[in-house]
Amino acid sequence: MKVMTGIEGFDEISGGGLPRGRLTAIIGAAGAGKTVFALQTLVNRLADLGEPCIFVTFEEPIERIRSNVASFDWRADALDESQFFFIDARIPQDAVVTGAFDLEGLLAGLTALKEEIGACNIVFDGIDMLLSSLHDERLERQELLRLDRWIRRSDISAIVTVKTFGAGDRDQIRADFLQYMTDCLIILAETITATGSSRAIRIAKYRGSGFAANPVPVVIGPSGIDVIAFKGARIAYPMFSDRVSSGVGRLDALLNGGYLRGSSTLISGSPGTSKTSLGASFAVASCARGERALIISFDESVAQIVANMTSIGIELAPHVDTGLLTIASFLSGGRSPEEHFIEIRNLMKAQKPDCLVVDPISALPKADYPFSAMICENLLDTAKSLGITVLCTSLLDQAVGNAELSESQISTIADTWIHVSYVARDGERNRALTIIKSRGTGHSNQVRELVLDASGIDLVDVYVAEGEVLMGSARAQKEAEAERLHVLGDIAAERQRLDLERELAEAHARVQAATLELSWKQREADLVNVAEKSRVEVGRVSAIERLGLRRSGDDSLVPDLLRGTPVDLGVDQ
Repeated sequence: MKVMTGIEGFDEISGGGLPRGRLTAIIGAAGAGKTVFALQTLVNRLADLGEPCIFVTFEEPIERIRSNVASFDWRADALDESQFFFIDARIPQDAVVTGAFDLEGLLAGLTALKEEIGACNIVFDGIDMLLSSLHDERLERQELLRLDRWIRRSDISAIVTVKTFGAGDRDQIRADFLQYMTDCLIILAETITATGSSRAIRIAKYRGSGFAANPVPVVIGPSGIDVIAFKGARIAYPMFSDRVSSGVGRLDALLNGGYLRGSSTLISGSPGTSKTSLGASFAVASCARGERALIISFDESVAQIVANMTSIGIELAPHVDTGLLTIASFLSGGRSPEEHFIEIRNLMKAQKPDCLVVDPISALPKADYPFSAMICENLLDTAKSLGITVLCTSLLDQAVGNAELSESQISTIADTWIHVSYVARDGERNRALTIIKSRGTGHSNQVRELVLDASGIDLVDVYVAEGEVLMGSARAQKEAEAERLHVLGDIAAERQRLDLERELAEAHARVQAATLELSWKQREADLVNVAEKSRVEVGRVSAIERLGLRRSGDDSLVPDLLRGTPVDLGVDQ
């Protein structure tokens, strides 16, 4: 059986907490957080489960321990002496140790106290300080075994903290024996780097139970120990089908309507490519919809961000005043990546934003910190699990170049990746924007010029001429030249149309004249035909009339004449 420690991340990697009624050993160097872990576990069990606790100290005085507890935001009522009992078991400084001693008397007193208050949990803090006074490894092991037997016989959940300095063989021998004896062994370690320190916790052994064996980062803050548990599998995120505006209309068009709600977007680029401006525009668009936004900045102070965005028409101050927008500014070198993660996570839980902007997330990874790369991924997972739409900016090392790799190394897990870059040409540096990927949605593959002015951010179509992309004044000059050529083309086309119309009119006129002439010619031909027919008819009638004037004896000739048959009249023709 297991019992929760109340330390959320540790309960996750241990699969439910520490073993019930068994011995747990916490090993680590001085300052690693052993005592804080043990105290926090007792406080949580008393507050959450109502289980009375005993804390036995072999190193620090009780007053100092109480003072240390008061420095955390734990519930003070959990330390009521009737439920939370402190025992000072330190060897007095003026005591002279002669010969061997054992824990029998202490354990007898603890048995009576356990029965009196009904204690379910006990901590032996710094027991190595007592055991080292024995000056005998065999006696040390004997007393540890005595302690283990008492714990099992008392059916109490126990934690033993032991320091390891790593300077002598005796520390290692004691640690090795604890690994053999205890049911659960936890190792707290601290890594000192050139820029700071990083704490880690690792479960080295958990008898009869599965657990996450890899070390994970630990932060000691106002709430005590905070363990950042790295998940071994993707969690089920809430899924959305609607889109939210990026704050730039033409960018929304390139993304088929904007960012998918609950997704993560990475904007990478060199310094000065307007990554912060795009992030601020997204936050303002969220506030304009009545949603809450959180901006985390590692570059500038809050006042600087507000002033700089005002210069390009992005007003942050009104939304800060209404409480819809929260801006937090951190120094990247002031804390470790895991400390920044805890602070951002706490802000997300407190503010409950609908959108989160981290500018830049590349400030978190540090080469000399062991967990910095995983911190970035865990931050995205945490935000998406809360249904938050995330936009992160990331700085590139190259001031100019086409390398498509973000310094933060989250480009592979971001849902949408937008890259902004400089294009230097003809004495100018202009900004270009392109969408490298956008999972689960169609998007444009076109390059756009990003333009900043007093009215805000806009995307302008680039001019592609003979395979060359033109921006800035080169684009404007080319567009003006293209417009001039277009006007000249329109004039030439109009002139050609007029010429064709004139030629058509002339052709129609010629056709009409020819038609008229043909009509007159036809009429003349008709008149000629009529005249000829009249002449023939007149001749025929005249012939008939002349024949009628002849003798009646000649009447027999009339038929032949009428038929036109030649007749010999006996006279000269």
